[in-house]
Amino acid sequence: MNLGKSLMILVLLFSVLGVITFANSLAVVSAQNESPGGQTWINGSSNVGLTALSVTIHVCIKNTKDHVQYFKISQTYSGGVDGFADNQTINWRIDNTNPTAETMIDTTNTGLPQADLGWKIQPGETKEVEFTLSAIDLFGVNPAWIGNDAAVDNTYWPLIPDMGLFTSWFMPNEIEMLNPDLDLLSWKGTFSFTATNLVSERTVHGIIRAPIVPTDSLLTSSDPQVTFKDKDIVFGTEIAAWDDSFAPGDPHGYVYTYEWPISADSSPTGTGQNLFPVTAANNTTTVPTQNTGSPYALLVMAVIIIGAGLGYAKFLR
Repeated sequence: MNLGKSLMILVLLFSVLGVITFANSLAVVSAQNESPGGQTWINGSSNVGLTALSVTIHVCIKNTKDHVQYFKISQTYSGGVDGFADNQTINWRIDNTNPTAETMIDTTNTGLPQADLGWKIQPGETKEVEFTLSAIDLFGVNPAWIGNDAAVDNTYWPLIPDMGLFTSWFMPNEIEMLNPDLDLLSWKGTFSFTATNLVSERTVHGIIRAPIVPTDSLLTSSDPQVTFKDKDIVFGTEIAAWDDSFAPGDPHGYVYTYEWPISADSSPTGTGQNLFPVTAANNTTTVPTQNTGSPYALLVMAVIIIGAGLGYAKFLR
């Protein structure tokens, strides 16, 4: 009987140790998967400035509530990173709307030339709208660029990498997080901008990344064609990137289109599972992680513990 108790205690101890070890390994793997490729960005400015940034967005939204609701266009964008000139936001002008947008009762865009514009959506109604925004001031007529707030000071010598221009990102379905009763069915955005060599006496070379990209979306077109899709900046997102050269004062135009969500018959744009729970149902995975319920190994260990208990009760008591 003492032998049976000793065996049971050992089984329980090894099971608990196994659970702790496996949980720790999951945390390590998760942290590795979420790291942005291991590249180190060095603080600096840019010889190339971006202007004439504009976007045309087409969305389809459903009101799932039993009463009327409204949604509107945001006219500011901070991007979540430093690096705009003087760390300011991008402010937008609403060029056109279809159908015609209405003026909203409240305003979040104080100081901008336009009132908040948006649309009414009836209970159960599905509404499609399209609108065009153009940057004013920074990224509009004033050249600017996106910087990485995690960049480190240049204390390295004599060689450092040049990563090119950084990028910023947002979640297309943020409206569902702000109001879960509004269901975003589809989102499509076509961006355009001009990159210009600000150095008057020499040609410059490097990587131009799309200044703003939606996460968890598919890059469906670009002009010129992208040189590569950068998967290391933000998890699960492919960022349009061009390898380009600019003569003094030389402007180059770029256009790129993203669509959300990624359709079932399309290859995912990134690797791994979706980080954002609102759209996680569109990207389910059979690989258990901390976001997809109990890991299989923990279930196996639970079975071992239960089996050991039953064995002890039946044969060793």
